[in-house]
Amino acid sequence: MPTSSGPLPPGHLPPGLPIAAVADLHGHLDLFERLLAEIDRRLGRDYLLVTLGDYVDNGPQIPRLLDRLIDLKQERPDRFFPIMGNHDLACLRAMGWRKGPPDEAWYKNWAGHFWNPGGGTPAQYAADSGASLSEMMDTAHRAHREFLQELPWFFEYGEYFFVHCGLESREVAPQRAELARREPLPNLWTHPQLRDKKLSVVSWEGWGRVVVSSHTRGSVLRRMVDPLPGDPHFVTPYRITLSAEVDHTGVLHAVLLPDRIFLHERTPRH
Repeated sequence: MPTSSGPLPPGHLPPGLPIAAVADLHGHLDLFERLLAEIDRRLGRDYLLVTLGDYVDNGPQIPRLLDRLIDLKQERPDRFFPIMGNHDLACLRAMGWRKGPPDEAWYKNWAGHFWNPGGGTPAQYAADSGASLSEMMDTAHRAHREFLQELPWFFEYGEYFFVHCGLESREVAPQRAELARREPLPNLWTHPQLRDKKLSVVSWEGWGRVVVSSHTRGSVLRRMVDPLPGDPHFVTPYRITLSAEVDHTGVLHAVLLPDRIFLHERTPRH
């Protein structure tokens, strides 16, 4: 619970709380609400909720989802920890990182390599360029840009390290330091921990913790690892990759920790 001096920072959270980690949301507010209701029913309210990034692109309710996440952060300031996804970072870079000038090269890259057909975020803000999206965000939707810009690039609690895509098979400390700087790479590059799907199936005992991510859907995971442990997820003693398939199959996944109970919600078929 919040203290008189404000919410507890992650490093000062009480130990041993259960955790719910939710896969990429991609603008699917209704699915998230149903899944959250089920998590609350199972865990009450004294647990940590971690969303694993990718709030924008490909779903039908992006502005409304961001409104809900902002409200949720106010309602549960020391229990809700959203982190950055590569789609969120692409959106910010197209608008202009840290409110710098819009980057139309990044906008073109974002539009060409991140969106499903008809699934671009700018259309939901009546925008069609980095500059027009930046203008819309800074006028009618300033809180959305601020929420995305302030997202941490990872979250740690107990034995768990949450990051959008995964970690490389090397020591955690330098990777943590790289991500903590929250500085994008030059040109059109993105940190592998946020983007490189090959890391979705990397499991390394040397981390000394369990890395939890999403980013990659089960059908892609199966092409990399056959048979897939935990299908449709990649699950080992040191790794949990939730299938990030909501914008392909309409299924949103979550895992409850430490018990490793996997939940999902599905878009109703009409």
